[in-house]
Amino acid sequence: MLHHFHIVFARRGDGGPAPRFVTMLEREAHERGMTFVHCQNHEQAETLRWELYRGHLHIDCLIDYMGRSFRNDYELGCAVKDTGGIVLDDPDRVKIYGDKAIIHQELEHVGLAMPRTLLWQPGDPNRDLTPEEQAYLGPRIVCKPARGSGSGGVVLGMAPTAAALADARDYDDEDTYLLQEFVEPIDLEGRPAWFRVYNCFGTIFPCFWNPESHATELVTPEQIPRYGLYELERISQKIALVSGYTWFSTEIALTWRSGRLAFLPIDYLNNKCFMLTHEEFGPSGMPTQVAAAVAQEIAEQTFRRARRMRTAHTVPASLFV
Repeated sequence: MLHHFHIVFARRGDGGPAPRFVTMLEREAHERGMTFVHCQNHEQAETLRWELYRGHLHIDCLIDYMGRSFRNDYELGCAVKDTGGIVLDDPDRVKIYGDKAIIHQELEHVGLAMPRTLLWQPGDPNRDLTPEEQAYLGPRIVCKPARGSGSGGVVLGMAPTAAALADARDYDDEDTYLLQEFVEPIDLEGRPAWFRVYNCFGTIFPCFWNPESHATELVTPEQIPRYGLYELERISQKIALVSGYTWFSTEIALTWRSGRLAFLPIDYLNNKCFMLTHEEFGPSGMPTQVAAAVAQEIAEQTFRRARRMRTAHTVPASLFV
């Protein structure tokens, strides 16, 4: 017997109530007559994986919030892909573009303005930055591991010395490191011009994001022309095109660059967006209206895809005449 799950949301369960984002997804799925499953631990994930490969299960859409709590998260994503489903986000693309050094170079190649950056490969020795390198990066330096997640291993205001670089690279001496300029956003009527831009299947949700308090507030339609923020959508679309990600967020700062205003991507790709809403986590949570719109978009895209797949597998009777 073939079981069919339209949407599987994979995230470790902590015994408490599910995040509101999960309940929103479940409601949107049920309103479209679709099945919804919350996979909450490694054992459940392994059951799904082997049922997929045995041909006993089909999953239309896997939403991957597994992280390290699921030991075979990549393998489950591949199993969904191999059996005709989609994964948010594609595990093979995440494996490539989860490397900040790779996506940085790719975005540079397609012409996006980027923070001034030097790449330190694993085999490169630690040394003091040259006067030219210091002039290029500026007086405040940011150092971040290419494969790090969240703020892990990130050093702000690093000294341009071999000792400081060695200390920073102790976080993971096998990783590439990005040494970058410290980007100062301009002020927009009392708030920093720093944004977290969500992208879900090409629908863009730009938000103000405070780098100190992490307070997040949806940009209103009136504020886009008022502050000239059209570039936020273009940058997000370009990053989606390069990476192939379908559900992610990007941090973008508006700053002065060579005497002109420029929008610079700072945190290029976050494929596991923080999902707790304002009601659950306060001002630094995801705006509730964004969470609701994303849940609706994911459910609708899954519903349309499932309908297309059913149509594609329906062979017209006339072919047998």
